[in-house]
Amino acid sequence: MRRWLASAPLLVVLIGATGMLMLVPAIRAFIDHEPAVGRAFVYSAVICLVFTGLFALAHGNTPRRHRVDRLFPILAAIYLLIPAVMAVPVAEAMPQMRFVDAWFEMISSFTTTGASVIDLPRRVASAIHLWRGMAGWLGGLFVIAAATALLAPLRLGGYELIRRTPGSVTRAGLGEASAGKRLYAHALIVLPAYAALTLALWVILIACGVPSFDALMQAMAVLSTSGIVARESLGGVGLWAEMAIFAFLLIALSRRFLPGHGARPRPLHRDPELLTAVLIVGLVSLFVLARHWLGAFETAEGENLPAMGRAAWGAAFTSLSFLTTTGFVSQDWIASRVWSGLTPPGLVLMGLALMGGGVATTASGIKLLRLYALTRLSKFEAERMIYPSMVVGGNDYDRFLATKGARSAWLFAMVFALTSVATVAALLLSGMSLETGMIFTIAAICNTGPLVQVAGDLPLYWVIVSDPQRVVLALAMILGRLEILVFLALILARTRQG
Repeated sequence: MRRWLASAPLLVVLIGATGMLMLVPAIRAFIDHEPAVGRAFVYSAVICLVFTGLFALAHGNTPRRHRVDRLFPILAAIYLLIPAVMAVPVAEAMPQMRFVDAWFEMISSFTTTGASVIDLPRRVASAIHLWRGMAGWLGGLFVIAAATALLAPLRLGGYELIRRTPGSVTRAGLGEASAGKRLYAHALIVLPAYAALTLALWVILIACGVPSFDALMQAMAVLSTSGIVARESLGGVGLWAEMAIFAFLLIALSRRFLPGHGARPRPLHRDPELLTAVLIVGLVSLFVLARHWLGAFETAEGENLPAMGRAAWGAAFTSLSFLTTTGFVSQDWIASRVWSGLTPPGLVLMGLALMGGGVATTASGIKLLRLYALTRLSKFEAERMIYPSMVVGGNDYDRFLATKGARSAWLFAMVFALTSVATVAALLLSGMSLETGMIFTIAAICNTGPLVQVAGDLPLYWVIVSDPQRVVLALAMILGRLEILVFLALILARTRQG
């Protein structure tokens, strides 16, 4: 079996795995006495497994290798076709949903965006929600495994800013192995910790009083940073549950919390990604708290210390959630509006989603390590204005971040901005207004679907987006998930070869 997994095309292996996993929501549907939904998943699973079996018989054990520098077409095909396979049982189980809608739903789930076109989630079968949550959870696992197995050897996807350490890429001893074998081996390294953390958060949330199914959905949404839940939003889960979610969201700030990345040369308190995240969340929380306190002071509520404390917690939780591109909103973030009489600053959340989380994590966005490199470059350039003959100090890695690393980060930021502008322009041509187009573009390219409900003066919903606009936004989700710089680098590499 392992030999076939190593030699078979990666896309076929993933279709077979998707078919096997469809049996999980099928069992849930039969338990909930919804046989029509269960049959839709069972029939779809059988089709996927039959296709995989027939290909295995035809393919045999013929070795197949993928050139690592041509992986972008493979990854793009996975993000286009696997959601289409996942959408088959959803469209079959929900006759009112077209296949195009189901495909968009699943592509947003698999890219961990969480942009749902389901307008009434409470009326949808729990098996459908479970499948959406599983798609997001599996998409997060795929992102982590693909980053270490496929992008790390190319020094892309943020790895261009990471110093090579023994075992960081070749821990599984793969060398020039095929893409499928590399991905399979790295997934086996990450999966135990990824699943154990999900299980731990699930148990903690149940202990905090969250219903079992909702706790499972929230646990998968947090570890994958997809933000996919079985209702319109996170809701009032309680302070203790929010604190548990907050603690597990920290995992998306740095790759050091998951195995498979080799040695960590720096201690925890000197990790550049964690330091940057603490600074950003702290400053944003203070800004939001000060803004609400000034508003409350004008309404004679400024001395309400319990309300101030809830506003501070709501700002910290929501800031970290959007920084990790999860998109959960604390109940205290909403309650702070009652305390101060001011509308929460949605533009701040948009900026946090743009910054993003850690390299080789499930979070999207520009990434904290790139921000750290650009900050160090700004610092040295400011010092060079005072001392023109100054030489960049620090150790080798610090000098690398402030020079070559910062230039790579600047290139990615510019390509990211140009891609966002092109996406907004496409949405404008399709009839969407400028402000709405900007919100949907940032939400899609940063893989933060819930952002559209809180970024503007009025909440927006993905269900209002037309079919051409959904195609544009789906492509933006894929580019945001794969990282635009990967696409650019591989295109340039192919151009040089030609």
